[in-house]
Amino acid sequence: MLYIRKRRAFPRRYRQGKGRRWALALVLLLALGAAAYSEWGLKGISPELTQEAARGYVLEQVTKAVEEELAQEAGPFVTVERNGQGQVSLVSAQPERLNQLRAGVMERLGKALRGRATVYVPAGSLTGIGLLNGRGFPVPLALGLEGSAEVEFSTELLSAGVNQTCHRLVMTVRARAFSQSRRFETSVEAETGTVLAETVVVGQVPEVSVSKS
Repeated sequence: MLYIRKRRAFPRRYRQGKGRRWALALVLLLALGAAAYSEWGLKGISPELTQEAARGYVLEQVTKAVEEELAQEAGPFVTVERNGQGQVSLVSAQPERLNQLRAGVMERLGKALRGRATVYVPAGSLTGIGLLNGRGFPVPLALGLEGSAEVEFSTELLSAGVNQTCHRLVMTVRARAFSQSRRFETSVEAETGTVLAETVVVGQVPEVSVSKS
């Protein structure tokens, strides 16, 4: 009499559970490998790479502070006066609005540029291979920052065509930050310019008034 031995079949739930454990183990192995590679690469990171990463962080914080504060302190930041012929005769800044804007930007940057900050360097930049520079997953660097900022306002008069002048009110933000970390010591500066108001004048250039406070 012929007997056929049946192959033991494992429940689907068991097979799925085993596959998930393999996937989890693979992810864990890759994470450990990436962490080991990052730690190895950080030992040889150059001061220039640290400085570039820190400068990018400072510039990002300056841009963020300006955008968020402008969303709350929307213009107008200037007052335009016209003569009897309808021509612009005086363009004057509103010092109260500008002072509020300055205070808000500096307060935001005072918080963002002091204390612990995390900047990122592409993993490929740690290899020293030119083709991989700027590529790969981001490797975090922890910096202890101390920084400061200053905000200034200025006017620009630019030619806008025949018998036309463009008046601009510009806000310039300069930020400085340094890290005294033993491992990633660096010092950086960043500057941005933002046009707050723009007025096109036809005919004679008007009088301009800007508060220096």
